[in-house]
Amino acid sequence: MSQNWLKPFAVLLIAVFALLLLAAPAAAETPLGAGPDNPLSPREAWVELPVGAWHFYGFHEEGDGEDVNVNMEVVPHNGTSFEIWSKEEVRQWVDEIKFEPIGHGTFTCFCKPEDEVGKLGWLGKFAAAGDYFVVVKHEAGAMSHYKLAIAGKEVSFPFQVAEPVAISAAEPVALPVVAPAAMNGATPATALAPTGAWMELPSGEQWYKFTYVADRGVKHDQAPPQINVVMYVEKPVDNARFDVWTQAAVDRLIAEGEDMLGEDPTKGTCIGCGAENEADKGDYTWSGSFMDSGVYYVRVQHTPCRCGESAFYQLQISGRTVSF
Repeated sequence: MSQNWLKPFAVLLIAVFALLLLAAPAAAETPLGAGPDNPLSPREAWVELPVGAWHFYGFHEEGDGEDVNVNMEVVPHNGTSFEIWSKEEVRQWVDEIKFEPIGHGTFTCFCKPEDEVGKLGWLGKFAAAGDYFVVVKHEAGAMSHYKLAIAGKEVSFPFQVAEPVAISAAEPVALPVVAPAAMNGATPATALAPTGAWMELPSGEQWYKFTYVADRGVKHDQAPPQINVVMYVEKPVDNARFDVWTQAAVDRLIAEGEDMLGEDPTKGTCIGCGAENEADKGDYTWSGSFMDSGVYYVRVQHTPCRCGESAFYQLQISGRTVSF
């Protein structure tokens, strides 16, 4: 029996299948600049960044030990910062694993809120060739505007140069664009690395941590290096305070609570707090050192008597053997 009648039917099926493929929607793609799978290259222009949004920039570096400079101008200062990631940090972020960035921008000037433009910078080197990322975050305050520059002898930009898409928590995409809750700094377990940016604290407290090496020389006969903690508070200047904690004191704080007077050895007590600079109201400082290397903490607290009024502060932690 002839089966020639099947040929037109087969052609019809193929045509219908092709039409269905054309009509099917394309796979969702991360908007430009909203994730590391679709990063931007920096351009010499001011970019708008809403509160809660992140922008991702990518660049390639040959890993030959040459300096890489990342600089950002930002208006206003409150809450805007940037971090440096490699593909490994991207992998951990996607897998929702807590991680520390390769580096982050710190203020290159002692900027005050009344200054027009804040300037953040990072200088580093890479040992391995590959693609790296600058993640610009805006997590507090009003609408931010920034201008980013990435430079280096062996730096190139294989990614698109364009206006990034403004994505917020209310507009989710395939990859999240807001900071994971596990890194919000509300507890010592989620303590942040200080960026030097102006931050908003509506109430409660914010924890920061740093690593300190008690380098006392080859013969261990030298004084350990000095640590300097400086905090500027926008008016009213008594809106926030800070104190300094060791890891052991934090462990006792978590287990048994806080003893502000240090009378109960089973409870946690800070080892120091910021002293007000009488010559310049709103400046609080602490300087000291430790005999042991390890992780230490700074807690910024909102003043209870100022309930309902946000505190704006800038925290800086520095020292020859301090890292984040």
